[in-house]
Amino acid sequence: MDDQINMREFLIQFQDYVAPRLDTYEQAVYLYIFRHSRLIGLDEVTLGFQSARYKIASGTGAKGHAISQKSIYSRLDSLVKKGLLERIATLHSGTRVRLRLPSEVAGVVPASPSEAAISLEQMDFFSVPENRSLIVAREQSKCFYCLRTLKPESCVIEHVNSRPEGGNSYRNVVAACRQCNNRKGPGAAEDLLRTLYRDGFLADSEFEGRLSHLQQLAAGLLRPAVAP
Repeated sequence: MDDQINMREFLIQFQDYVAPRLDTYEQAVYLYIFRHSRLIGLDEVTLGFQSARYKIASGTGAKGHAISQKSIYSRLDSLVKKGLLERIATLHSGTRVRLRLPSEVAGVVPASPSEAAISLEQMDFFSVPENRSLIVAREQSKCFYCLRTLKPESCVIEHVNSRPEGGNSYRNVVAACRQCNNRKGPGAAEDLLRTLYRDGFLADSEFEGRLSHLQQLAAGLLRPAVAP
């Protein structure tokens, strides 16, 4: 058996995430190919499906009736379309195929929490419009600095730390009003908050809360609600 295949993991992923996408014959064909390729350490295998159909599955007709040749090849086509199989060549000895494990097909097995965290860190929340809207939602449609309600015409996505130092991570972009964005310029966010407090735009508790949120932002604790 291929040392890299964890059979327990494979069976759980197949049953939980692959089988619901397949009909009974597709499951049988997939597992037959797995048995004769990846299970025994082969990346590719040539199989004569015309004769192999007697070993794959019985049909719905008479007892012991093998799956038809037409059904076999239609299931191969279906598995290819679903990304679970790659048809490499048609040879005199059979069809050469490469089977993909559930974890090797994008979107089949849900990402683990650690993988989701990595992808979140890599997302651009400044240049991508749909991601910008997630930042506005995170701020509950209020300016991150002065807490005034944001309107579409006055809302901007602002870098806390100037690029390229900070980048476009959710840790470094906030939703702000144009007044605060212009007032801050390339300066430090802490300085803007102190100015807003001194000028009466923030109460004592609000000022302390904004400083705390600024620390939480840098620590990655203010994560936008990204759909899984």
